[in-house]
Amino acid sequence: MVTLYRRLYLSSMLLLLPDIAGAVLVPQPVGMFVEPVRGDYVSDDKLTDSTRLLDHTRQVKDVVELQAALGAYHASLGEKWLELAHEAVLLGQSENAAAFFQLGLHNVRLNSGLTTKSQVGALSDWIAVLRKVGDSEALSQQLAYRYRLTGLDATVLTEEQLDFALQYFDHELAMLATSSWHNRDREILRLHDDIEDVVDRSCEGDSAQAAACLAFVKRRLYLLYLTVYAVEPYVQDQKRSLLYSPRLMADRSPTDEQLEVIERGAFLTGIRMLEDALDFVGADDELELLLADWRWFFDRTGVAMKTFSRLAQEDPERFEQPVELPHGLIEQMSLPATASRARATFTFQVSTRGRVRNLRAVLGTEQSSGPRKLRAGIRELRFRPAVSAGGEALQVNVTRTYRETR
Repeated sequence: MVTLYRRLYLSSMLLLLPDIAGAVLVPQPVGMFVEPVRGDYVSDDKLTDSTRLLDHTRQVKDVVELQAALGAYHASLGEKWLELAHEAVLLGQSENAAAFFQLGLHNVRLNSGLTTKSQVGALSDWIAVLRKVGDSEALSQQLAYRYRLTGLDATVLTEEQLDFALQYFDHELAMLATSSWHNRDREILRLHDDIEDVVDRSCEGDSAQAAACLAFVKRRLYLLYLTVYAVEPYVQDQKRSLLYSPRLMADRSPTDEQLEVIERGAFLTGIRMLEDALDFVGADDELELLLADWRWFFDRTGVAMKTFSRLAQEDPERFEQPVELPHGLIEQMSLPATASRARATFTFQVSTRGRVRNLRAVLGTEQSSGPRKLRAGIRELRFRPAVSAGGEALQVNVTRTYRETR
């Protein structure tokens, strides 16, 4: 209810302002279309003892026969499927392991209940396997299920519950960053509400926890980065869509309006959230750097540079190289690489304002149209600049490999 009141208030205030959103150019958040290559997914393919693999195949056959005799939902089968799943993991048979985990957990849920905590260990193992297989949709479902099971309604989160919650939000945010927002407005609004709710619970009142507050603030800030870049083009595409007749073009979708309200108020929302977190947590260099990055991204460079200069004098190594923004907000879990996605190595300058200058592909990586698309994406990025130990912004030369994310 509080969220609804906030949106209605912001809507009424925005009606008093001129419609200048179309004139605002927002940098592209790193990870939406291009990202630096920092290490690839490592396959679990391995040489397997043929005798051990044959024994495993026989065990699978025995369980299938037992299922035929006892019935698919007999309570004894759940543990047997899970044992086969763990054995398949050890043998490097990730796809088989994922299938056995699914059968075993389905049986456990039918016989012991959907909310039984005894399934959490096996569920976590299944999630690890789904990451290896690269099944993003199934991974999203199981991360959400584990989060609902362990921490959705918890007043105070344990370290394990917080980790499960962050894994869920990180995956949802990473998938949102690298996919189309078309016809997903309700899903995106729900994610905004969910993250705002956990930020409020972890940063205010009796249930406030400093570690959880900082972690969830980062996730909400990441979502705001995505929103300020993606929402306006999305809404404009909706307006231009041929699916709408001229008579209906003037009728605004309520969800479109809510997304625009969030997008137009995102900068101040981020500032208030970070300042409130600083009030709760106290002096914290990490939070102050997040606040400076957020201001820098929106070209509020004066105040941001003061923070960069102070922190660079205290920790020069942190500012030796420029970094793409946003930086350090979510844990990027590597999934199996897609061979069709282009990658290339570029050399360029990052100016004292964090802009890309003199971008060119390194010799040997200019074949195909991939590098051209990457070049266009890199030019839209905004960097936190390199800063000297004396606190001065530096223009530096960078050579870095990037790849497409969609």
